Amino acid sequence: MGTGELAVTGMGIAAPGISGPGDALAPPAEAAPGWFRTETALPGRGYRRLPAACKYLLAASRLAVADSGGRFAETGRDHRAAVVAVNHAGAALLEELDHTIMRRGAAELPPSTSPFIAMSSFASRLSLEHDITGFNLTVNSPVTAGIEAIQIAARAVAAGRARAVLVGAAEETLSPGQSAAGPPARPSGPGSQAGAAVLHCEPATEGDARYGTCMARSAFLDPAAAAAGAATVLGPLVGDDPPGRIHAVLDDSAVGTAVARWLDRLTGECDVVAVPATPQAGCLVPLQRVMGLLAQEHTAPTRSAVLAASAEGTIALAELTVAPRRAAAVPAEENREETDVRFP
Repeated sequence: MGTGELAVTGMGIAAPGISGPGDALAPPAEAAPGWFRTETALPGRGYRRLPAACKYLLAASRLAVADSGGRFAETGRDHRAAVVAVNHAGAALLEELDHTIMRRGAAELPPSTSPFIAMSSFASRLSLEHDITGFNLTVNSPVTAGIEAIQIAARAVAAGRARAVLVGAAEETLSPGQSAAGPPARPSGPGSQAGAAVLHCEPATEGDARYGTCMARSAFLDPAAAAAGAATVLGPLVGDDPPGRIHAVLDDSAVGTAVARWLDRLTGECDVVAVPATPQAGCLVPLQRVMGLLAQEHTAPTRSAVLAASAEGTIALAELTVAPRRAAAVPAEENREETDVRFP
């Protein structure tokens, strides 16, 4: 279901090895110890004991709000909103809390992190940070949640529920035990990802679309009949006029393979950039790709898209129109992204 269009007027990211939105197309990096410093990213009191994913989310949101040039603060608090995508954001924390209960009893649960047993607490804490009273929503699904968050935000804006929305995705590295319990990760990247990305979005009719505009659609492809159903599902999702470039975040599941083979039919119509997804990657990579594409520099409006699919059958597509900004012969980040490849 289509939901309208959003203008992206600010962006912020906190992820290992990435200094800003211009680096967001780089492959995910391992979260080395010390890559995130709370005292630098979140100066002040009340942050140190928050879960790691919440810190990343708050840090990225501060950058996005600042990047918007104060537009969020100019919006009435009842018209501010947040939609936050998570998948593994609280997994390691839940394991830690379980161990605390089993070994020492529930009375020993730390009051600062216990509320994050509820995944909606990440969006709630973000709302407290930015005095958001319009609404906040949490999207919890593998791989596609970040793009689905764009879709939900656009729907709310179209309905008049909000005039400025922070659309974010946050993830935290899984514990060694959780990583070992899951499917083996691809050797090309980390099994799970840490960090957060946040877009500051406004109605496309009102915002200045500093970075461009985006809209999102989603669908479901039955994993048990993925090969047979791909054309029926993906045709309407991508549309008759595909953008010039599609970044496809796919794993090697039955759904990912079926989507890859269908995309190969677009040869000659658009370039498809393969972005391998690890089985435990979470939902950050697709939204990070959206940010990276919007950060690229073009001399004319440029259409592109990010398509993500999960082994469970959810598929989401974010279609972007990148606003023209200062001329650049070859954006530096273009050289850091995965090479354009066709799926086999």
